[in-house]
Amino acid sequence: MAQEKEDTTKTSQIGVTVEKGKTVTINDVSIKFVQVLEDSRCPKYVDCFWPGQAKIEVMVTEKGKDPVTQEITLGATPSASKNTTFYKKDNTLVELLALNPYPEDGKEMGTYTLLISKGAH
Repeated sequence: MAQEKEDTTKTSQIGVTVEKGKTVTINDVSIKFVQVLEDSRCPKYVDCFWPGQAKIEVMVTEKGKDPVTQEITLGATPSASKNTTFYKKDNTLVELLALNPYPEDGKEMGTYTLLISKGAH
């Protein structure tokens, strides 16, 4: 009887938080959170006609290359999000997971931060 082989391949993934205006370097790529272009996300605990979206601008600089500015849209659902993967090379993938804080009715927003993940693809 043939024995099934267990898949022992592991995908490493890390989460990194980046404050607005700051830069983080992952491997040979630097990611700067430039600005929030739009944040029309429906606040928590509020019924909205449209769930809204957030648009941000990041600057991606690969070692030895010119910086590239990218616009990323986070929608209310994954299918409504656009360009969330902003770096992919060899086995490295960097993508946007979240823009924090999420709006709450009657609360001041505070400092924006990005939650990005770096993993293998």
